[in-house]
Amino acid sequence: MRKRRITALVMALVLGVAAFSGCGKKDADSKYKVYYVNEDQGEILAESFLPSEEKTSTMVDEMTDKLNKKNAEGHTLLPNGVQIRECVNDDGMLLVDFTPEYRELNPVDEVLLRASIVKDYVQIPDIYLVTITVVGEPIVDSQGKEIGAMSLDNFLENTGKEIMAYQYKELNLYFTNEEGNQLVPETRQVYYNGNTPIEKVIVEQLLRGPGESGHYATLPSDTRIVGVSVADGIAYVNLGEQFVDEALPVDAQIPVYSIVNSLIAAGNVSQVQISINGDTSLVFKDEVDMNQLFQVNHELEKGGED
Repeated sequence: MRKRRITALVMALVLGVAAFSGCGKKDADSKYKVYYVNEDQGEILAESFLPSEEKTSTMVDEMTDKLNKKNAEGHTLLPNGVQIRECVNDDGMLLVDFTPEYRELNPVDEVLLRASIVKDYVQIPDIYLVTITVVGEPIVDSQGKEIGAMSLDNFLENTGKEIMAYQYKELNLYFTNEEGNQLVPETRQVYYNGNTPIEKVIVEQLLRGPGESGHYATLPSDTRIVGVSVADGIAYVNLGEQFVDEALPVDAQIPVYSIVNSLIAAGNVSQVQISINGDTSLVFKDEVDMNQLFQVNHELEKGGED
């Protein structure tokens, strides 16, 4: 039942499907929507939202009131006693503050609720961004970093397609030791947009840096990801010039094999090509020829051997 509910929720939220059981053509054609979860049957209902006037402050108040209440059929978006405490509009950025029960949501339900809240409020004229807090405290991601203001773009894949599903995966990421001469493994649980290649997620996580004591970053955190793709067992990672220009003070092979070993550990590829703005002709730190397909290097791993 839980799997069915999550699948239905994702489909309704991100595809904008307005007709599940109980929803007719009138709802499908209405200008504004509010999304509800039928927890008993694991379904999503998209209902018409008809404000008394198309004035931003009025619509925010009426949307909030509607989200906080069950409808006539007992359907609600907000689970487990979660309620919206207040909404404050700051020149197009809407702060939505929740009750403490929000923090009790599991990660899947939390990210889906977050997506739906953004989707609901940015329908309102002159609301462009949504920031979520819980009793005044900013919400954070799985790494403890503040999420901040969100728009619909936060829930879109770079191909322009909306989210189809979130997935969980345990990643084995490789950072470095204090001396910068060995790779150290770090296990990390992540949930991510199922349309995004896991290889891109891995590079993004490496750029976030390590989360364990004694582990150190291998890549400049502001390195731009130009693109990540996979074909025939090879991951093609195209990075911005920051990878070279702002390279960290570690051995030359460490940044390269931090990427390579982390990607290959995921199990989908056996080789990695790294380019800088599409160019593989450079020699990184005057030591590592980038014009090659890299394979896993266990010798660089702490306690490892090839």
